[in-house]
Amino acid sequence: METGINSFLINISLIFLFMSLTLYVMRTVLPIQPTSPLFVRFWFGVSNGLTAILLTINSIELGDARIDLRLIPIALSATFAGPFGAIVTLSLIFIGRTTLHGMSAPFIDSLLLLLVFFLFSLVMTRLPIRQGRGYAIYIGSGALLVLIQVRGSVNETIFINVFVPYFLMLSFGAWLCYWAAKKIETHLWMFLLHTHRATIDELTGLPNRYRTLEQMNDLEMSGKPWTLLVIDVDHFKQLNDTYGHLAGDAALRHIGQTLERHRPPSGFVGRYGGEEFLLVIEGGEGMTKVAEGIVQTVRHTTFEFQGEIIPMTISIGAAIAGHEPSMVVFERADEALYEAKRNGRNQVKFA
Repeated sequence: METGINSFLINISLIFLFMSLTLYVMRTVLPIQPTSPLFVRFWFGVSNGLTAILLTINSIELGDARIDLRLIPIALSATFAGPFGAIVTLSLIFIGRTTLHGMSAPFIDSLLLLLVFFLFSLVMTRLPIRQGRGYAIYIGSGALLVLIQVRGSVNETIFINVFVPYFLMLSFGAWLCYWAAKKIETHLWMFLLHTHRATIDELTGLPNRYRTLEQMNDLEMSGKPWTLLVIDVDHFKQLNDTYGHLAGDAALRHIGQTLERHRPPSGFVGRYGGEEFLLVIEGGEGMTKVAEGIVQTVRHTTFEFQGEIIPMTISIGAAIAGHEPSMVVFERADEALYEAKRNGRNQVKFA
């Protein structure tokens, strides 16, 4: 019995390992569901298929019999990724079983059970059932299919000594794996949400000061040439005083979107704070033309608020980085910005 329990724990650990790695790799596309993109459901099905094959290889010995828990990854795949995920998982199981054991009568019986399970998943997706309840139905239905298959072909002693422990292990393991999957999914989702909030400016949707300074530091550490543009919205206080803070917020969003649309392909734009933006560009050639083009683009891009067109211009201070810390580059660009504003705004000055 101790050997069976140890094997059970190893099997559950295998499911946890593959499930955790899969959800982590797919953390940017969570939650995984039957309506997720096809490639997401495919790879989720592949992961569960590989898990099922490993569970078959590491099957649990109960006396002279061997059982496995491959129904758990099949149910996970069907629950999260729908019929497509299930058929990918079942296909891998078919390939794995054929490769390892060849065609046999028990294998054919198992294949028929898997096909029935797949057809059942097609029906399940059309029913308005909560995910957890649907998973329980998959597990219960799979166990029922196994029971129907073995009840008439084994004696009572084998049934009690082998299949009763199997159903207990399956039930407990299935609950444990689903609970862990939901916890991991929720944790990764919350982590991404907090990361997003920590690095994105809520008003403009651009990277915030922290993320933009981090980009500057990355370019500094890379040793590549790079350029910094410090961008300030002209007469922003006057706009706020004349039209109100809602207009000011709308103007900042407008400027941010304009900069994002027209930045160079190697450029990274973020909001530094207030009415200031930073544009970090990899490279140092032709930056005068780039900066002047941005000033003209903003000047000629219409900003309308509550039916009124409001002229918008920006001033830019620019500095091409040498072999110096990124904050020194920022100070030079910032000083050039103040020179641009002193000279009448709506222009570019290079440090």
